[in-house]
Amino acid sequence: MPTGTRGRPHLHEGHESAIFIQSGQVEVWHGPDLAEHVVVRAGDYIHIPADTPHMPVNTGDQDLVCLVARTDPEEQEGVRLLDLPSWLEGRLGPVPVGAG
Repeated sequence: MPTGTRGRPHLHEGHESAIFIQSGQVEVWHGPDLAEHVVVRAGDYIHIPADTPHMPVNTGDQDLVCLVARTDPEEQEGVRLLDLPSWLEGRLGPVPVGAG
C-alpha cells in the first residue's frame, strides 16, 4: 500500500483476517462507525474478526508491505464496501487521487 493512500471502508462477511506487517506502518480504523483506531508497524500483527468494519490508512513515510491470511479462499466474494463516516472524512480529508 503506497504511502499517502488508504483503502475503502469495508468488512469481510463471515470470515476473519490476520495481517502481519512486514515493513512500513498503517493506521487501521475499525469497529462500528470506524470509531476505534490502532497504528501497526513492522513486526506487528493485527487480527480483524469476521464482519468487522475496517479501513487501512498509510500515513507513514514508506510503502506498507504486509502478509494477509483469511479464513475463506473465496474472500473477495464476501467483501462488503461501506460508506466512510462523515466524522472520519472530516479528519482524513477526501481520498487521494489514485487511491482506492
